[in-house]
Amino acid sequence: MFEKTKTRILNRIWPLLPEEAQYNHDHAGTVGAYKLWKLCKYYTNTPDLYLKLLDTEYEKPLFLRRKPSVSVMVTGGEAGLKKTLMSLEDQACAKIESVNVCGVNIKETDSLVRKSESEYIAFVRSGAVLQNRAFYECGKAVLSENGPALIYSDEDFIDDEGVRSKPFFKADYAPDQLMSHNYFGGFVFVSRKAYIDAGGLEEGTSEDPFYDLWLRISERGKVAHVDRVLFHRTGDMENSQADPEAVKRALARRNLKGSVSVVEDRCIIDHETEGLVSIVIPSKDNPGYLKDCLSSLDEVTLYKDYEIILVDNGSSEDNKKIYEELCSKYNAKYIYEKKDFNFSYMCNLGAKNASGDVLVFLNDDIKITEPKWLGSMAGQARISYAGAVGCMLLYPEGNMIQHCGTKDCVDGPNHIYQGYHPGDEGCPDAIFPMDVNGVTAACLAVEKSKFDAVGGFDEEMTVCYNDVALCYDLINAGYVNCVRGDIRLIHKESVSRGTDDLNETKYRRLIKEHTRLYAKHALKNSPHPYYNINLAMRYAGTGPDYTRWMYKVKTKARKMTPAEIKAWKEAPVREDMEIAFDEIDAFKYVHIFGWSFATDYKFNHKTDRRMVIYDDKNFYLAELQSWYRPDAYKLKRIPNTEFCGFIAQFDNGLIEEGRYKLCLWTNIGKFETGKELIR
Repeated sequence: MFEKTKTRILNRIWPLLPEEAQYNHDHAGTVGAYKLWKLCKYYTNTPDLYLKLLDTEYEKPLFLRRKPSVSVMVTGGEAGLKKTLMSLEDQACAKIESVNVCGVNIKETDSLVRKSESEYIAFVRSGAVLQNRAFYECGKAVLSENGPALIYSDEDFIDDEGVRSKPFFKADYAPDQLMSHNYFGGFVFVSRKAYIDAGGLEEGTSEDPFYDLWLRISERGKVAHVDRVLFHRTGDMENSQADPEAVKRALARRNLKGSVSVVEDRCIIDHETEGLVSIVIPSKDNPGYLKDCLSSLDEVTLYKDYEIILVDNGSSEDNKKIYEELCSKYNAKYIYEKKDFNFSYMCNLGAKNASGDVLVFLNDDIKITEPKWLGSMAGQARISYAGAVGCMLLYPEGNMIQHCGTKDCVDGPNHIYQGYHPGDEGCPDAIFPMDVNGVTAACLAVEKSKFDAVGGFDEEMTVCYNDVALCYDLINAGYVNCVRGDIRLIHKESVSRGTDDLNETKYRRLIKEHTRLYAKHALKNSPHPYYNINLAMRYAGTGPDYTRWMYKVKTKARKMTPAEIKAWKEAPVREDMEIAFDEIDAFKYVHIFGWSFATDYKFNHKTDRRMVIYDDKNFYLAELQSWYRPDAYKLKRIPNTEFCGFIAQFDNGLIEEGRYKLCLWTNIGKFETGKELIR
């Protein structure tokens, strides 16, 4: 599939590019840096072509064994109405029984729906232009999802010349995001029965009666998402606004109390909550950071009904005395047990000694900066469907995101917005509550009953992936994990245990725990419920993934010839090279993933790069596939750095077991990376 998609994309786009960038069908290697630059630059400047190419990946409308009957309700003003009606005339595999232009009359719309005998009602906002397969895709969802109550889809923008841009690739049904804003959009397929059961449209109860209805339907029935662009927004189409009254009504129906505020056309809920919260802090020999953590917790936190449980796995006698003094000062329970570091065991031990109904696991290198953090996270955790609740963690150097939820990438869990800044164009949802696959245990809240029911942290995963595994366990138990992007704390990542770089024992442990994670959970390489398949899956951020067709591309690696070794050793050293690695591993395949550029060189996007993998006896040359990395540009703000990514991806049997150094070798010089590959 990927090779066919790659060939189709290149065949269609290369003739449109300058001659020097055109694809050579006899080329046996990977797409070079310059060609990738041309390709992605063209996509970035002309997203219309990329969106149309995505359309070609979807099957053409075919015969449906049963076409659900549909009545269409076109709502909203007169602007754009003609475009909408024309798009309805071109629907494939559709059984449309009636098309009703309802305008803004809510009572008339409700009356028409109740009189209809159709199985489904399609609500289309005036100005929306439907793809000709829109009803076909919704019909497929009706049959495959066993008659969902509501169906929505992805969307993009189309101008008067028919040029498409600004895609909105949405999450599957995410209850906390829906309570923040109406992300379903201007084309929604609703079961008539679900409509009637939910009470139908109600006039005068909220600013957006349709949003109010979607909330009521989502509380009672199944919501399905078609991850395809099925309609286009136009300039004539009215945008949804924040509707705090609809949110307040939803809270009342769910017997929840809380305050609702509006920030940038989104609603943020702070749930009223009461009851003891147990804060579990694993720590060893970190008195300075622990002091900062406890003092900020005491001075900043508004919610005061909490206990602190400090779990120490063997601090020195001097540090133990300091810990005892800190625990006395901040009224914390101190559990001392000399033992090899096992984060999962320490957290579980703290949980067993907790008296609160909500557990908060907090690293000792966290600084509390948001007064409402504990009340908001505990209130969120006490919602019946809530699993793990996290928050945004920032690097200490400034306003840069370290963590704001995780996504399942091609090679495992990854932070969604790492390296971005709150409010950046590439992370529009980061500053709001957002449902995610996982959150980090550096700051994680969960109800104790739910934590105990799934068995707590897996103690076979001593350091890595234990928080991800817990979040997966909660998902499998039917709960929804959420990150509160409106809560921002400071995190000095991995201060308490160091990093896993250049340590063979830690690396072997990482491989073991990575293997255990995916032996227990089959989520890897499967659709992420809250992260659209069309978004970036190899790097931070949520932009369109222009290189998704390259994920399964295999690069080459081989032993170097004596002449190549001589040329490499004699190559000039580049002192101005900057390089960053996201992955260096050799689980089943060797993966070397990152980006690089020379600061004193203008044409980095044209550089030919290879990676020399070597020790005292063996020298291997690994081909590097160029990769689109918009996150690198976000960090450096240097032109063309977004086209300086690279990846090597090959069978680990191509190199012998050992510990190897990595050297980047380019046509403008070489650079010793200081990193190692352990095979």
